[in-house]
Amino acid sequence: MTGDLLVEENGPVAVISFNRPAARNALTLAMLNGLAEALRRCASRTDLRAVVLRGTGEMPFSAGYNIDELPGRTISTEEARTIHAPVREVADAILACPHPVVGAARRFVFGAALDIFCHCDLRVCAEETSFCMPPNRFGFLYPREGMQRLVDVVGATRATQMLLLGEAVPTHDAAAWGLVHKVFAVATFEADLQGFLQVVEGNAPLSMRQTKRVLLAEQRERNAQLQQSSDDMYARMAACLNSADVRESMAAFREKRKPRFTGQ
Repeated sequence: MTGDLLVEENGPVAVISFNRPAARNALTLAMLNGLAEALRRCASRTDLRAVVLRGTGEMPFSAGYNIDELPGRTISTEEARTIHAPVREVADAILACPHPVVGAARRFVFGAALDIFCHCDLRVCAEETSFCMPPNRFGFLYPREGMQRLVDVVGATRATQMLLLGEAVPTHDAAAWGLVHKVFAVATFEADLQGFLQVVEGNAPLSMRQTKRVLLAEQRERNAQLQQSSDDMYARMAACLNSADVRESMAAFREKRKPRFTGQ
């Protein structure tokens, strides 16, 4: 793995860590491709009991997709599909992994990283962690597979709120909505996480794998159907990415100011 993505083993647990501190762990194409491959390798092993996704040490989980890699030109429908394909590959790899995948978050989880986090089977965070799905703040259209997973996790009303407003959801709301299963104190996060993983490790692995398979069977089928009928969605994504509003949002992001949208 590259230095931006670390893979370690702690007994029967594989830990995959995002390690790009200068960019708040924003996910590059190389990181996403490496993450999907690491998950596939974990899936092929029978000695593992769990896989953990997290930021290195006390770093945040991730600021989301690395928008600096977006093309600064007009793109086609197929290019819009290609841009987001690595995120979908990671999500699919989590679903296909027979072992429980645990998302362990500190500080914040934004955008595409929240999509990935929501696909984790078990989700924990430290206190004072915030969660945000901000595509409308940048003029983007998020793929429906990611929107649907957010609906599955928090419900249609909460997902609509997160997507349309793009506001950060604090830890206590995230726990109440079912976005996270456990909240740990910041000072004891590592010890609490290890205790949580020991519970997972102590369960019967074959039973856990079959349970996950049953729980996610319908979602796998639905995702496959969505991907087969997504041409219109990616055309709409391309239209948003090609808009004047996106160019304005990118300029505002770099200039650290509020964007002035015109709806064009």
